[in-house]
Amino acid sequence: MTELLVSDFLTGLMVFIRIGAMLTFVPLYNSDTIPVLVRMILALILTYIIFFNVEPYPFQQDEQILFLIIMAFKEVMVGIVMGFTLNLVLQGISFAGLLVGRDMGLAMSSMFDPVTGDDGNVIATILSMAAVVVFILIDGHHFVVQSLSYSFKVIPIGGFEVTEKAYEMIIKYSGSIFILAVKIASPIIVAFFLIHIASGIISRISPSFQVFFVLLPLKIGLGLFLLVLVTPLYIYLFRNLIYEYEDKLLELVKVLAN
Repeated sequence: MTELLVSDFLTGLMVFIRIGAMLTFVPLYNSDTIPVLVRMILALILTYIIFFNVEPYPFQQDEQILFLIIMAFKEVMVGIVMGFTLNLVLQGISFAGLLVGRDMGLAMSSMFDPVTGDDGNVIATILSMAAVVVFILIDGHHFVVQSLSYSFKVIPIGGFEVTEKAYEMIIKYSGSIFILAVKIASPIIVAFFLIHIASGIISRISPSFQVFFVLLPLKIGLGLFLLVLVTPLYIYLFRNLIYEYEDKLLELVKVLAN
């Protein structure tokens, strides 16, 4: 009886560790606006729900503490990898906002970004918050719970392995942030590139014309106009990107189990 209680307790503890690690990195749940106590209570509730669907790990009382530490480290790594994968898309969107804001001349107008927890320009904060709203509207917060439950079916407690294929996938997804950011910001970047060419031509034709004083407000006004114009396209793009990275997360979970 004692061995059964110890085994159940350690199994629940490992489940809690994986869930807590994922909630620390996954979008929306890792926001600084959510108190740590609330996140811990949420992790405990999810642990209670998922625990009954998890196959208990046959822990032995004579097992050393080092073995349990290794098991806990594996569960932490599973949670971090899952949360990090979903967070990549929001980081890419935020980086795209930084590129757009810099070209608009708003690089110095920093403000607190509640999504990333860092200071960013106004455009990056707006795009990040828009991505979070889309994430909620397509039930992304529900997918987080579903992916956690799915991970315990595919990756049992202690079944985490870093294979070469998993390593390559993590590197590939991490590097895709920059490509993703450039694709999102490309319409506005191209427009500003044409404006810079036009301003250079004007300054060469008429050196006495103060291009700089006209260019700065023009870039801000045109940038805001283009943002309003492409907002429906961005919302559609954000939805598809989040769906795509949800599929990538499930694929990565399968690879981590091999």
